[in-house]
Amino acid sequence: MSNNNANVTNMKDRYGPWALIAGASHGVGTEFARQVAAQGINCVLLSRRESALKELQTELENDHGVQTRVIAVDLSTEGAVDIIEAGVKDLDLGLVIYNAGAPPYASEFLKAPLDAWQGLVRLNVTTVTDLCYKLGQRLVERGRGGLLLVGSQAGLGGNKKYSMYTGTKGFMVNFGESLWIEWKDKGVDVLNLLISVVDSPTLRAQMKKSNIPGWDAPDIGVPKPVDIAAIGLRELPHGPTFIHPEDEATPAGETRPGVTRRESMLERWAITAPFVGDD
Repeated sequence: MSNNNANVTNMKDRYGPWALIAGASHGVGTEFARQVAAQGINCVLLSRRESALKELQTELENDHGVQTRVIAVDLSTEGAVDIIEAGVKDLDLGLVIYNAGAPPYASEFLKAPLDAWQGLVRLNVTTVTDLCYKLGQRLVERGRGGLLLVGSQAGLGGNKKYSMYTGTKGFMVNFGESLWIEWKDKGVDVLNLLISVVDSPTLRAQMKKSNIPGWDAPDIGVPKPVDIAAIGLRELPHGPTFIHPEDEATPAGETRPGVTRRESMLERWAITAPFVGDD
């Protein structure tokens, strides 16, 4: 594991002056916003819950003296990216953190309404694609910046009651890795942060709904959002993929699973490049 952290050059110089954090109203997203603001980077805060964003806005401005902007938007709806693009058109964005995409509930595919799954596809596929296309152009043109996609280990394989979640998260993994290899020589860092179970309001609500004891305990025995956000920012310059907790726990001298994915991807590209060109 690298000993470098997000300040390896100067986080504000590389990723500032503005960062956009999707899913900032709670959990890992809130922690990303706090830690980015602590580096002196201004924050655009996105989620459906405007009241929670405004509370965070006040906190960040008071604690860190940064500028903030709130955009209340449902990322699972059509037109979400148009709203975001209009809200940031005057800002010099250097960092995009997409921390959204949890399923509305755990359910077998045919037992949930189709419109719920279609919303999940928009959240994890359509919105991600549109946002990366439109904001990615700006990052590449400025020649520096970062894209951090908060994904899930669910994207590495299927699971009962999570067919659409694993499917859409699988798209994010492959999409993000492909952007890394396209943008890595253009000054834009890309990282897929693949996490497992994290102590979030979403997880606790699911535990409560499933009648799992201890859902309201102070410590439910899984990683805290503050730690996950710190790892993501630390590893952003070292993409394309960091798998938590496996990569964090890999003994010194052994190859991390995320590094293995990078090496495999570069090998695939070496095979493909002679036939499609590297332009």
